[in-house]
Amino acid sequence: MELYPYYRAIQSQFPALLSLKTYLQRTSRQIRKRPFEVDFELLARLKVVPGECALDVGANRGQSIDAIRLYLPDIEINSFEPSESLADRLRTRAVRDKALHVHQFGLSNEESEFPLFLPVYRGFPYDGLASFDRSEAESWLGPDTVAWFDPKRLEIREMICKTRRLDSFSLNPALLKIDVQGFEAEVLKGGVETLRASKPLILLENNPKADEWLMGEGWTRFAYKDGVTHESEMGEGNTFYVHGALSTRLTG
Repeated sequence: MELYPYYRAIQSQFPALLSLKTYLQRTSRQIRKRPFEVDFELLARLKVVPGECALDVGANRGQSIDAIRLYLPDIEINSFEPSESLADRLRTRAVRDKALHVHQFGLSNEESEFPLFLPVYRGFPYDGLASFDRSEAESWLGPDTVAWFDPKRLEIREMICKTRRLDSFSLNPALLKIDVQGFEAEVLKGGVETLRASKPLILLENNPKADEWLMGEGWTRFAYKDGVTHESEMGEGNTFYVHGALSTRLTG
């Protein structure tokens, strides 16, 4: 039986459970030296040269930062997180990690201000599901994901967040990870010059529009399953993209 819907129903009424869960999960991963998603294991094979950095777009609570640090302990990480509460948590971490830079805004294909849509259920904000796309923010919470779901208790709050284009930074990424709840294509379009110049390894939450755009720019998709790369395949939840042969970015 799937227990997570019941956990989320309880969590919505007892918010402290989320902090406890996050702490226990992070501690467990650090002790076992395991990333929160298996895809990040591939970073052990990533070629990085001096002056290159990692970009974490949609940093959330820092899960990707921990995963990157497992395999690239010294690389500079630029994290982008528009949510004020989440960015504040990441800044606390950056006090100890001098190679971590936290930017409290989103990345898009234009510099502007957009409403960020935050789903709130029974008064509990699901900040990890916030999106610039209202339909994305509305779609995840429902009877399949929350036990005893009551649609009348779901509200979508709006907050104004600034966005910038990746190309407005002077960054040379070896890795670009994007998880922004359906806004992935816009992030890529705002970084076209950076992508063409640096040709980073891209780890992307599956998104048809982003996939189509990358294919048009000469990128090749591949999945990482059971320790093996599968060219031209989509991953179960995330897919990798590389410009040129895999050997241009990966060893082994």
